[in-house]
Amino acid sequence: MKKIFLVLLLLGVGWLLVWIWNKNQLVLNPLSNKKPLWQSQDEMKVFGFLPTWMVGKTRQYSNEISHLVFLGIEADEKGNLIWDIQSKKIRDEGYLNQKKIIKENGGKNILGIKLFEDEKLKKMLADKGAMVNLIKQIKEVLVEDNFDGLNIDFEFQGDPVAILGQDFGVLVDGLKLAGINEISVDVFANTIIKGEEQKLKTLLEKIDHIVVMAYDFHRPGVDFAGAVAPIGSPVGKRNIREVLEKIIAVNLDKEKIIMAYPLYGYEWQTYTKEFGSQIRRGWYQMSSWNRTKELIKEKNLEAKWDEESMSPWLVFEEKGKIHQIYFENEKSLSAKIDLVKQNQLGGWGFWALGYEGNDDFVWGF
Repeated sequence: MKKIFLVLLLLGVGWLLVWIWNKNQLVLNPLSNKKPLWQSQDEMKVFGFLPTWMVGKTRQYSNEISHLVFLGIEADEKGNLIWDIQSKKIRDEGYLNQKKIIKENGGKNILGIKLFEDEKLKKMLADKGAMVNLIKQIKEVLVEDNFDGLNIDFEFQGDPVAILGQDFGVLVDGLKLAGINEISVDVFANTIIKGEEQKLKTLLEKIDHIVVMAYDFHRPGVDFAGAVAPIGSPVGKRNIREVLEKIIAVNLDKEKIIMAYPLYGYEWQTYTKEFGSQIRRGWYQMSSWNRTKELIKEKNLEAKWDEESMSPWLVFEEKGKIHQIYFENEKSLSAKIDLVKQNQLGGWGFWALGYEGNDDFVWGF
């Protein structure tokens, strides 16, 4: 009897260890039919980023978005918010109505603050007076315009890990002391991949969410065409899977991590029709989800599929030039959303609202 009890006990412990191991491992493969039993999809956050230039040009969103981010208002090196034509759309009648709908459906309206110039960022974060000024102005907008939280999009173009520095941490501490309780920070994929473990954890402890901009792995300025948001890539090239591996390897708080995916691709002129062809300099254009689908229909194109990046691409000729578009479709986006669910991250986001046109697919997860 004791032997039977011991066997049952060992089996039970073994099952528990297997469950714990599976619960914390990276992926199930994208598009796998297997889904983790512990995942509660009701807890998933969906961030929708609304750039100012798309205000009034999108469909109406309701309960498909948990966090609607108005992005946004630019800051300068003195901590002043810049009130130009774009930022003033924060009081556009159509946008105010959209905010109301999000609130009525239990979502949150988030104010986005941005600054993409390295020198201005460094000056502002090194200047205590500028930071105090910025915090004061942000707080005023949050209160006056009835926002539920703040999204910070400070992009150091030359150093993706600079956002993890002590000065930025001081700013976040100041925002919290000012009573701003819902704070998210946008970071590059390389911020996660190259960031020091402790610095990443310290930032996560201070804020509610890190939003990983999991796109623009290939973007204007590169020499060879390729997937905008590749799940996998050749050795030495960055990809989304590498971001996930780092998150799990250093045991970051996964529930605080949002993976933001693109609703666009890039169209380039290339020298050949081969995947990853060299780009002809001097010409490119962004191609939204909606525009790419219309182009496929108009030109009767067939989307090709790259298994490594798990991304679609197109190739065609126009006026004697070879064109290639690397984009997202239902299959590639499903794979990316699956990665979020399988790895128990906090949710996903989309850049940018309106790029999907009237296609409801992106809201069906």
